[in-house]
Amino acid sequence: MGKSSFKRRSAASEPPDASCGRAGVGGSEGVNRRSFLQLLVDGAPLPHYDEVLHDAVAGAASPAEIADLQAEHTLALQLRDTLEKRRSRHEQQRALVECAKELAEDRSDPDTILSLIVSQAQRLLGCDMAYLSLNDNEGRATCMQVMVGATSSAWKDVRIPFGIGIGGRVAATGTPFSTPDYFSDERLTHDPAVDASVRAERQVSIVGVPLRTNAVIGVLFASNRTPGWFSHDAIALLGSFATLAATAIEQARSRHDRQQTLATLRRENAALRQRAADQERAVAAHDQSMAIVLRGGGVQEVVAAAGDQLGGVLAIFDEFETPVAWTPGASDEVLKAMSAAVGGVAGRSAASTHDGTYWVTGLVAGTENIGTLVWGPPTAPSEVGDLDRRLLARAAVVASLLQLFSRNLAAAEARVRGELLDDLLTPTPRTYSSLAERALRIGYQPQKRHAVVVAHIRAENRRSLASVASDLAAARDGLSTVRDGQAILVVPSDDPSLTGRQTARSMTTRLGSPVTVGAAGPVDDPADLPSAYAEALACVQALLRLERVGAAATADDLGYAGLLLGDGASAVRFVARTLGPVIRHDEQRSTALMETLETYFATGQSLVASAKRLHIHPNTVTQRLDRVRRLLGMDWNSPDHTLEVQLALRLHRLRRELDD
Repeated sequence: MGKSSFKRRSAASEPPDASCGRAGVGGSEGVNRRSFLQLLVDGAPLPHYDEVLHDAVAGAASPAEIADLQAEHTLALQLRDTLEKRRSRHEQQRALVECAKELAEDRSDPDTILSLIVSQAQRLLGCDMAYLSLNDNEGRATCMQVMVGATSSAWKDVRIPFGIGIGGRVAATGTPFSTPDYFSDERLTHDPAVDASVRAERQVSIVGVPLRTNAVIGVLFASNRTPGWFSHDAIALLGSFATLAATAIEQARSRHDRQQTLATLRRENAALRQRAADQERAVAAHDQSMAIVLRGGGVQEVVAAAGDQLGGVLAIFDEFETPVAWTPGASDEVLKAMSAAVGGVAGRSAASTHDGTYWVTGLVAGTENIGTLVWGPPTAPSEVGDLDRRLLARAAVVASLLQLFSRNLAAAEARVRGELLDDLLTPTPRTYSSLAERALRIGYQPQKRHAVVVAHIRAENRRSLASVASDLAAARDGLSTVRDGQAILVVPSDDPSLTGRQTARSMTTRLGSPVTVGAAGPVDDPADLPSAYAEALACVQALLRLERVGAAATADDLGYAGLLLGDGASAVRFVARTLGPVIRHDEQRSTALMETLETYFATGQSLVASAKRLHIHPNTVTQRLDRVRRLLGMDWNSPDHTLEVQLALRLHRLRRELDD
């Protein structure tokens, strides 16, 4: 309804037949009464009543009749006003009922209800703006919530203290208040922040009514940008609507609270079901773990069971960061990545950590680390739940227990293995004739490629050297013994340098003191073990002379320094390591690469001078040196390798001269 709903109908509106008010007007009172009644029935505009009176007075027979006509005219206008007010109230009630129907719809969102209330209030009063605030009784203020008809955002987050302005006054008293001009109304107490929001929207005339249930919960406003009073009917209509609105707000709040409570109960129920499922998983994992232990299973069974429980890929690595058991989904590339994750976690312990891809858990027996369990979960590591972490920890405990069992069994076999290694390092015909049978009994496979490692530690820290070496060797199906206070390990490996570094790091950690390691190999013939042992021993001695305590190296790592510093180091092996491919090429193809190399260095690495001395073309020298480069590697002539090559050439020439 517009503003005109609360005024009399304008004189411009005409009834369906405006002439009916004049028809049959004569001089009699009955005709005049019927004419006024007809105008009321037709809803004629006000001017028609005056026209009928004028015509009737003109035909009146006496002053008394004129007085009666005027009285009838006055009564007709009063009756017309009464009917207009009733029609207006009926329309207001109908509009109010329609609004009530909309508010009664099941809307659980309180914000939606508030927006609907202010929209309906604006429509009911036909005003420029409508808005609503809710009370903060603890803060003694009513807070703006929603507004329609606004042209700025200045009203948002406005708090109106109780007693301030219209909103604060209505919120505090629970009584409607209306002003024709907000800023000139001396009845109001003003506040700069509140006035700023009113001024930003150019509000002038404002009415506020309380939103009341058992208590005042807020204020409903209507305003215009022009001065003027709101009628009593308008204020009453807004008040009636506010009563309905307050009930709707409370119902929406109640529905929302019920839904929130129901949602909370559903979440708690789901969490309870999840906890029950987790408990079942935990019990099943415990039973499965105990079954593996009781039947004497190995770490491969632990990995398989954990893979079924957790999903993803798992692998167990020994102290050398070598995989010993893994799930079928762990490819070579995945195992390499897992091994890198093991190496990237410093100070591994039983606590699980993740590097963004894998969860890494140390296998710990007491204070000793005996391996690592690595898990690549099917989801992001950061999304792994508490139960999965507990299952992972349980798997690590069981794997640690089984690894410890294996260690103890290996320790019982260590003496037998040590005796075998002593025999292998002291070659006799009896050693090799009985090797196959003895190796079969203890599970040693001599046909594999092995690295020979010699570990040195200060005398005062050697108390546990034998047992630590035995554990490390047994963990990799190798052999160990102790000679002259130094541990000797023979373990499967294609990379003696890496194996030496791993052994040094692991033994240093377990013994609590720096361990210096020399390594040699790989060898795949037991007959080569004594010479490899001598080479590894020479590397240890070279490291100690270089004061590289706690380091690890092979002869290749040390180069000519190992030849010069190591006691008993073989010049033959140095020459073979440095120039072996070139020597074999000359022997097999009757070429002169060695002679060309000697001449090349003897002439100060001059191609022209070398060609003259060899009586060949410089291009031939270049071709021979290219062949040397392919045999020895791209950097054979670099400053780092030139000295080694020249030293090997001189040792080779000296050996030939001595043979001659």
